[in-house]
Amino acid sequence: MAKSLIETLLDDFWLLSLSLEQALQDDDWDQVIGLLQRREEVLRTLECLEPDPAWLPKLRRAMDADMRCQELIQRKQRALLLELEEETQQRRCSEQYRPSSFEPPSHFESEG
Repeated sequence: MAKSLIETLLDDFWLLSLSLEQALQDDDWDQVIGLLQRREEVLRTLECLEPDPAWLPKLRRAMDADMRCQELIQRKQRALLLELEEETQQRRCSEQYRPSSFEPPSHFESEG
């Protein structure tokens, strides 16, 4: 019974990781949060159980899916940081460019 429970948990973790990967690609952040929480619960349960070498194939599969999720999260994080940096730079440039008050040269006043 315990063996089937662990296999089920490993399968769940794998499926949750695949779903998380898809949600990350789709930028479905509400789903991402829920999936991360569910994966954390599964991991906590797995950590409480005694390991068995027979679980290694499913564990590897689950960890490969997890690694892809981690890499995708890192890429998204880098992209967001780059976007934030660009926005900050644009804001700085616009603040430096803003003239304090525009006064036309005096020769415009004498013309027509």
